[in-house]
Amino acid sequence: MKHIATCLVLFLLPALALFAQSTFRVSATEVWKIAPHTEQDVEGHVEITNRTSQIQRIRWTRTEVKITPGCQSQVCDLNVCYTPFVSTQTFDMQPNQSGTIIMHFLNYDTILGAEAVIRLKLNNENQPADSVVVTFLFTSPLSNTNNPLPPAVVKAYPNPTTDGFWLTNADEVRAVRVLALDGREVARFIPAPGQYYSLAGQPKGNYILVLEDAQQRAFQALEIVRR
Repeated sequence: MKHIATCLVLFLLPALALFAQSTFRVSATEVWKIAPHTEQDVEGHVEITNRTSQIQRIRWTRTEVKITPGCQSQVCDLNVCYTPFVSTQTFDMQPNQSGTIIMHFLNYDTILGAEAVIRLKLNNENQPADSVVVTFLFTSPLSNTNNPLPPAVVKAYPNPTTDGFWLTNADEVRAVRVLALDGREVARFIPAPGQYYSLAGQPKGNYILVLEDAQQRAFQALEIVRR
């Protein structure tokens, strides 16, 4: 009987963990915006919702993985718009409250071709395991063609991974850049049909995949975890 009880507890643990990680939700984990150099402030939005009947304290942490020198980013949470120098802060969400978090991409010097990849981690301080990462991509519209950017529908799998990954819906991908969270480009791939993208030799951790089209325009950024 004791063995059965132990097995039951082990069986229920994943379900309990999943339940514990559902205190809030966000509307998207990837946000992409065109950022013409003539617009000094371009916004990316994500909606966040408290799914519980209790007050939850949410911490956001911003990482500028890649940003054009001379440009800045700025976070507005549900309560305050912070200066670009603030990279982490908390805010309280009332029961069942929803609101908008805004990532600003600031190009006050109207730098031609300015771009940014920005990571925003949201976690519940009352439930440390409950976290979500949103990747923001601000792309310059510069190109020798008027063709629209490909749709941001590419997926990486498996994710998390232990060694590498494949891509789906990737017909428009002509280059894959792999960025560490400190902005270093640790790998670059030119895709081929059915290609497996190896992360062998890279440390365990989180990476950002930046996908480029035939005109070398970044059109999607997504996060992958190597365990």
